[in-house]
Amino acid sequence: MPITQRNKIGMLEAMLFANAEPVETDRLAEAMRADPAEVLTLLEKLQKRYDETESGLMLLHFDGDRWQMATRPSQRAAFTRCAGSSGYYRL
Repeated sequence: MPITQRNKIGMLEAMLFANAEPVETDRLAEAMRADPAEVLTLLEKLQKRYDETESGLMLLHFDGDRWQMATRPSQRAAFTRCAGSSGYYRL
C-alpha cells in the first residue's frame, strides 16, 4: 500500500509533536525515508493549513531549516486555564 501525502503529513505532525525542540528538515526526511525537498513542501503545506484553519497549533520555522510545533499565541488564555498556574499539562 503506497504512502499517501496525508500519511506523510501525519508522520510529520507526530514527529514534531513528540519533539520539544526544533527539528531539522533533513532529520525529518531521513526518518521518513523521503527527499528533503518533498518534506519541506509538506511542512509548508501543513503550516499553511494550520494558518488558514486558525488551528490552535502552528508550525514555527527557524534558521538552520528547523521546524517546531507550538500552540498559537491567540489560544494562550484557554491553554493556561487548562494547564493551571504551572503551565504544565499532562496528556
